[in-house]
Amino acid sequence: MSTSVGLYGASGTAYVLQQAVSTLTDKQTALVSQATTGVVSDTYAGLGDQRGQALSLQPQITAISTWQTSITGAQTNLSVTAGALTQIVALNTTLQNDLLSLKGTLGQDTLATVAESAKTALSELGDYLNTKGSNGYVFAGTDVNNAPVSDTGDLASSTLATATSDAVSQLDTLGASSVFATATSYAASGGTYTDASGATVSLSVFSSALSTDPSSAKSLETKAVVGQSSVVNVGMVATEGTTSADSTTTGSAIRDLMRNLMIVASLGSADTSSSSFSDLVTQLTTSTASVGTTLSNQQSAVGLMQNSLTAQSTNLSTMSSMLTSQLADIKEVDIAAVSVQTGNVQDQLLASYTLISDLKSMTLANYI
Repeated sequence: MSTSVGLYGASGTAYVLQQAVSTLTDKQTALVSQATTGVVSDTYAGLGDQRGQALSLQPQITAISTWQTSITGAQTNLSVTAGALTQIVALNTTLQNDLLSLKGTLGQDTLATVAESAKTALSELGDYLNTKGSNGYVFAGTDVNNAPVSDTGDLASSTLATATSDAVSQLDTLGASSVFATATSYAASGGTYTDASGATVSLSVFSSALSTDPSSAKSLETKAVVGQSSVVNVGMVATEGTTSADSTTTGSAIRDLMRNLMIVASLGSADTSSSSFSDLVTQLTTSTASVGTTLSNQQSAVGLMQNSLTAQSTNLSTMSSMLTSQLADIKEVDIAAVSVQTGNVQDQLLASYTLISDLKSMTLANYI
C-alpha cells in the first residue's frame, strides 16, 4: 500500500519539486557566474531585451578606441616634427644673422667662417630632415619607410652642392641674379648636371617620392582618421610648398633654405668688395627672410594641429566614457543585489531538498 501511495501521490509532488530544484540550480549557477565575472551574461543573448542596445554600443566604443589610437600616433609624430622644425628654423635664423654680417667690406677670414658655418648647417639640415617618428620618417609624408634625404653623405659634398658651387664660382662673370636663378633651378628641378669629368649626374638629394613639385609633395602629407568621416592631414613633407618655382624660389621653403646654405658655403673665395657679391648677399637676405616666415607658419600649423587633436581626443574620451557607462549599466551586475538573490535561491534550494527528503520517507499513515 505504501508503494502505491508513493507512486501516485508522493512521486508527483517529488517530480514538481525536482523540476523546481533544477530551475533553482540553474539560477544559482547563473548568479555565481555573475558574482565571479561581474557581468549579467557572457553572451549578448543572455542580456535579454537590452541585447540590441548593447550590440549597438560596443562597435561605437571600438571605433572611438581606434580613433584615439590614430590620434595618439599622429600626436607623437607631430611632436617629433615640431622639435625638428624648431631646429631647422634655428639654422635659417643663424644664416640670416651670418648674411647680415656679410654686408659691407669684410676680410676673407670672416667670409670663410660664415661659409664653414653654412657647410655645418647643411649637414645638420640633412639629419633633421631624416628625423624618425613612431612609424617612420616624419618629413617623408606617406613614403614613411624611405629617408627624405636620400644622399647618405653630407649635403655639403653632394652633387647638388657641387653644381651650385660651380655656378657661384662664375659670380663675377654671370652676375648675382643669374647665379641665384641657376642655383634655384638646380635645387628645384632635381634634374641632371654635367660635372667636370663630363659625366651626367643626378642633382636630386631627395627620395624619388619627394623629388616632385611643391604642390604634389604637399599632397603626400600623412592623414589620420580622428572621427566618423573625419580625416585630417598631419605633419609636413620636406619638399612641400604652396607656390610654383621661379627664378627666385623653388616653391619649397626647405629647398630654398638648402639652396641658400649651398650658395653661402660656396662663397669662401668670393671677392667681398664686388657689387655682384653685395647683390647676391642682398638676394640671399631677402630669401632667408621669406623662408623664415614660411617655416614659422608651418610651425604654427603643426602647433594648431596638435591643439586640435588634443581637443578631439578629449571629446572622444568623454564620449567613450559615456558609452562605456551605458554599456556597463546593461552588462554589469549589482554585486549586492546578486548576493541577496543568491542567498534567497540557496534558502529555496534547501527547502526543496528538505521536502524531497521528507517525501521519500512518507507512508500511508502520513496521509491519514
